[in-house]
Amino acid sequence: MRRSMAAVVVLVLASAACGTTDSGGGGGSAAEPAPPVVATPSPPRCHGQAAARTAETLAGTVDCAAPHQSETIHTGEFTDAAAAAVPAKELPTIFKECDKEAATALGADWRAGRLRLDLVVPAATAWTAGQRWYRCDLVELTGVGPDAKVAERSGSLEGALTAPDAPLRLGCALVKLDKRSNVDTVADSPCDVKHEGEFTGVWTAPGKVPYPVKDRDYVPFYEGCLKTIAAYVKVPYEPGFAARTGYIPVLADKATWAMGDHGVRCFLWIRFRPLTASAKAVGAKGFPPNIGLPS
Repeated sequence: MRRSMAAVVVLVLASAACGTTDSGGGGGSAAEPAPPVVATPSPPRCHGQAAARTAETLAGTVDCAAPHQSETIHTGEFTDAAAAAVPAKELPTIFKECDKEAATALGADWRAGRLRLDLVVPAATAWTAGQRWYRCDLVELTGVGPDAKVAERSGSLEGALTAPDAPLRLGCALVKLDKRSNVDTVADSPCDVKHEGEFTGVWTAPGKVPYPVKDRDYVPFYEGCLKTIAAYVKVPYEPGFAARTGYIPVLADKATWAMGDHGVRCFLWIRFRPLTASAKAVGAKGFPPNIGLPS
């Protein structure tokens, strides 16, 4: 595998690790013991700032019609209420629930858009005070590359990915490299101007696939994304297909992966012959080998 034809982007997501507190949930005090918080009222509830892993209270901070950074689309409670701290063993099951609720709210897998799904849990002091809630927050991003930032938005995300041409949906993309030839930017681009990449779908890594650390660990991710790309462009996945395209898998960070987020965004990457149209269903004639000299 030629390193010039593949790149991996790790999208750092907020994960439910304890020890960090923020005011994204409303800034309540946990000085006095309190009974477990019931996860009501029903979402949507929006927050002026995206939560930094944990929060002190469940309540929202702003009306969703006002400028905000995150939206709670689901809430629930931990079953192990007697645990001394947030029970890590419950997090994969809860994240799966958040994943499902996000898809229902949006109209499609959240990974198909410029979005992030955060699982937010009580801060250590709030847990000690008796709070047992968790919340599932959606956050709009400026992109999905390493330079992506949280975007401020107005309005609920309900149904935001229902339409095929929804503004938040990923499509054609500009791919820029840094001085070390690592992917620096994966940004939205109109398909009718020169661009290097295109979102082709989500590959879900099987449970037995470990989080990649060494080069050989990435092989399943490359193969998974190549198969996803092949299906998208309507070209048989067979020996030699990798010569037609580069590929960029975008995956969660290690902590979020451990919570159960094994969905990988797959982008085709045409480094040597920039595209001026979508590559969706173009077939073999419309998707020739990506041959050229590395820059």
